[in-house]
Amino acid sequence: MSSDLSSRVNKERSVVVMVSLLILQLALLSLQIENPSGILLFKSWTLAVQTPLIAVSSGVVGGIQRIWRSYFWMVGARAENEQLKENIRRLSLLNNSYEQMRQENIRLRRLLDIGNPIPFKSVGSRVVARTPSFLSNIIYINCGSADGVHIDAPVLSGDGIIGRTILVAKHQSQVQLITNPDASMGVIIERTRTPGVLRGSGDILLDLTYIGNAEQVDVGDVVLSSGLDGIYPKGLAIGKVVNSQKGKSVFRNIKVEPGVDLIRLEEVSVLLMNSPVEPPGF
Repeated sequence: MSSDLSSRVNKERSVVVMVSLLILQLALLSLQIENPSGILLFKSWTLAVQTPLIAVSSGVVGGIQRIWRSYFWMVGARAENEQLKENIRRLSLLNNSYEQMRQENIRLRRLLDIGNPIPFKSVGSRVVARTPSFLSNIIYINCGSADGVHIDAPVLSGDGIIGRTILVAKHQSQVQLITNPDASMGVIIERTRTPGVLRGSGDILLDLTYIGNAEQVDVGDVVLSSGLDGIYPKGLAIGKVVNSQKGKSVFRNIKVEPGVDLIRLEEVSVLLMNSPVEPPGF
């Protein structure tokens, strides 16, 4: 019994040894045998095993490199995008500043143009405050007695009369706008030369009074200062008629719209009536 077991073990050992020797022999032969392409069979097998592994590793490495490059590209693109946005904001602010200066230049040119035919000196000023209401009927300007301004000095804009000074300090003045309920001035209709009195109503529209029902006053007629009130020089523009109807009394009901946007005033010109401009040659 023991001899049979020993014989079987010896046979199994012999088989294992023979198989091992056979594999070794095949390996040695593969190192010498070439395939039809001239490549050693062992190298061919090695290449066959390595190719999928190399392909997979190359794909992983390439993917990591692409992700890395994409990350840095996104970081750079984000930073560049923020810089471009900042440049756009800065350019927008500069453009707005230039536009504001251009608009101010236009308004100042209007002030100069309206002052040319008037034989009085004038001083330019800025609006620094206004009464807190939707339609401000009082404004404050940054010039006063030190600049030659006095009470009842006419105040103009590039589009016409806006009011008169009613309080004057050394470097500041209070201006009553023509829309103020206490404001009034002598006027004439430019087309017909019909005289009347223009009064503030506290609203944006002015009341043109003391013009009879028989007079012809049409919508669109231009209203000018008459000079008869002793405050405003004659011939300055004030506004246009927007409504004209016969009244129940002897006078017409006439509404005039100022030619100046009194809510958005920024720069004005104050006439120094006591300081006439000397004629050329003197």
